[in-house]
Amino acid sequence: MTKPRFDSNFDLDTMVGYLIRVSQQVHYSLWNSANCVGGLTSPQFGVLHILAHEHPLDQTALGERASLDRTTLAEIVTRLSKRGLVARTRDTGDGRRNLVTITDAGREVHDAAAGGAYEINERFLFAVPPEDREVLVRVLNQIFATHRVARI
Repeated sequence: MTKPRFDSNFDLDTMVGYLIRVSQQVHYSLWNSANCVGGLTSPQFGVLHILAHEHPLDQTALGERASLDRTTLAEIVTRLSKRGLVARTRDTGDGRRNLVTITDAGREVHDAAAGGAYEINERFLFAVPPEDREVLVRVLNQIFATHRVARI
């Protein structure tokens, strides 16, 4: 089977990786200009959101669920812990594992920030009709699931 002929004269605006990167820059800008997310970064909010719905989790499972590498997750958990938003404890069943739980203060910050995170998402997608949003989310989840499985 022969490869399709590659034409280096393609339109950059048709390259999904480029579009995702530019989209991430737009989202980052919206997130960082918002005053409605309790001083959390988007990845910090993601970790708190996961823990608000699934806890306790060991750090490995939390990192996988949040799609964060060990170093980044450890830094986020440390920062959230210093703010009193999460707590780390040793797993009594397996002393090698750290369990991470959301604290009452973390739940309050999460609940206050959740509306802001939702609003940022709405501002990010304001020009996209609802039916196209569903397609976008489905396709991005397909890409994510395919590559998540491939990493294992």
